[in-house]
Amino acid sequence: MTRPLVQQPGPIPLWLWNGTEPGVTSAFQPIVDLRSGEVVGYEVLSRGQGSLESPLELFSHARLAGYTWELERACWTSALRCIAALSAEQRRAPFFFNVSPDVLSDPRFGDGSTLALLERHGLTPQHLVLELTEKAVIEDGQLLQRLTREVSAQGFGLALDDFGAGHSGLVTLVNCLPRFIKLDQALVRDVHLHPYRQHLVKSLVDFSASVDAILIAEGVETWEEMMVLLRLGIRTAQGYLLARPAPSPGRPTEAFEARRREVMRALDFHEEQRDASVGALVIRRASAESTAPLEQLGRIFREAPQVDHIVLLEGPRPKALVTRQRHAAWMEGSAARPMDLQPLVVEDRMAVTALVGLAMTRAAEAIYDPVIVTDDQGHFLGTVTMKQILLRSTELAGRAPTK
Repeated sequence: MTRPLVQQPGPIPLWLWNGTEPGVTSAFQPIVDLRSGEVVGYEVLSRGQGSLESPLELFSHARLAGYTWELERACWTSALRCIAALSAEQRRAPFFFNVSPDVLSDPRFGDGSTLALLERHGLTPQHLVLELTEKAVIEDGQLLQRLTREVSAQGFGLALDDFGAGHSGLVTLVNCLPRFIKLDQALVRDVHLHPYRQHLVKSLVDFSASVDAILIAEGVETWEEMMVLLRLGIRTAQGYLLARPAPSPGRPTEAFEARRREVMRALDFHEEQRDASVGALVIRRASAESTAPLEQLGRIFREAPQVDHIVLLEGPRPKALVTRQRHAAWMEGSAARPMDLQPLVVEDRMAVTALVGLAMTRAAEAIYDPVIVTDDQGHFLGTVTMKQILLRSTELAGRAPTK
């Protein structure tokens, strides 16, 4: 169980406080609604001095020295001074503050000093969202419920940070009932290359919608990641692709905004019929260059037991489909080369019901192969399995109005 912080005797070191000046600086990274392009909040990040500039080094050093509370207070003071200097319009978006369980459970957090600090800078709890990190949780569920109820009653928002990074995130989730759930960047990184992660993200999108929570993808760095996240239903994100942390709250660049509008136009073009289209089922699967030798493909199959097929690409366009079974048969010399078989390739706008009929007309040896899906430019998006197609077709048939 988390214990209250121990207050150290003697003077506070200069790397924490120099008189009334905090020894840390603040940076702000925007959290963006991808549909509208509007900033819906800012994560507040702290930086130390010299060898302690890295947040990880800074907080680890403070914890070892017994100054976690004093460091948190220095971070808050630095950030609140910056926020207080902003215009009323700039202060409208909430500011996300990381709060360790140690600090949240410390009696000094709830003794009125935190509210007094906010008031001194002309701010209220409604301006802040407290991020509880999954990497360091309060193991006592009843204590966590009590603490989060108290801060919620004061007006603070709640977010669960780093979701998916630790072992007890689901327990924390049900105990604190956060308004925001932030996907850890380990789930986001290269999500377009990992079908298993995509299935997990899709299930979390559905879950967050059912409990009216906002799911935020952290650490988005590439357009490939962004495109897959959008197709999976993610609508809120932060990361270097959108904007890097800056000394004052800002917005994504014009270049990002122009590309975002282009991407959303393409996505919205099919949105009305998306529920019944193949695009709603697509998962980005393993891929390789079409020139890759079969031995290299065999290595992929051996190292990733969950991969049952690989799409071969020429640039962004699909060329062939190699299934695990067919690859093994070829290596034994009992089947044709996998890349000599023409795969079924369809656009993401095709109706699921139409695809069922098309897929079933394939040759017997390929009738249950996955179907490759592209955008309207012929660029590879992913694949759908026959199981997905048949299940979705059955669901849609069940929804059809009866006469």
